[in-house]
Amino acid sequence: MKPVKTQQFAYQLQEFLNRVDQINEKVNPSYIKLKAALDDHKLAEMPDADFKEIAADFYDASEAYEKEALVLKDLQVPVQLLGMKTNLVGHFHDYVLSTQEMAESLDPGEKQVDMAKFSKSEEDQEHFMTQINHTMTRILTAPGLRR
Repeated sequence: MKPVKTQQFAYQLQEFLNRVDQINEKVNPSYIKLKAALDDHKLAEMPDADFKEIAADFYDASEAYEKEALVLKDLQVPVQLLGMKTNLVGHFHDYVLSTQEMAESLDPGEKQVDMAKFSKSEEDQEHFMTQINHTMTRILTAPGLRR
C-alpha cells in the first residue's frame, strides 16, 4: 500500500467537514423551529405537518451523518496521524449516535418529544462536537500539515 501524503489527507478531511457542514445547515432551520416551540411551550400549536417534516429532517440528517461516518472511517491517513484519526472517528461515531437519539426522541404520530432524551442528545452533541473540533485542530496543526 502506498503511503498517504499529509496534504492529501488534509484535503479529504476538509471535504468531509464541508459535507458535514452542509448537513448541519440543512437540518438547522428545523432544529431552530422545534427548539423555539419547545422553549415557548407551543409544541401543541405547531401544525402536525410541520412536526412531521421536522422529524423527517432529523432522520434524514442522522442518516447522512451515518454515511459520512463511514467515509471518515475509510479515509487513508498518514501513519503519524493514525491515533488522532482514530480518536476523530470515535468522536464522530458518538456524535452520530447522539443525533440518532434526538431523531428518536420525536414521535411524529403523537406529536410529542421525549424531553429527557432530547435534552440529553443536545448535551451529548455539544460535548462530542467539542471533542471533534479539538481533535480536528490537533490534526490540522500537526507537523507536516502546517505551512
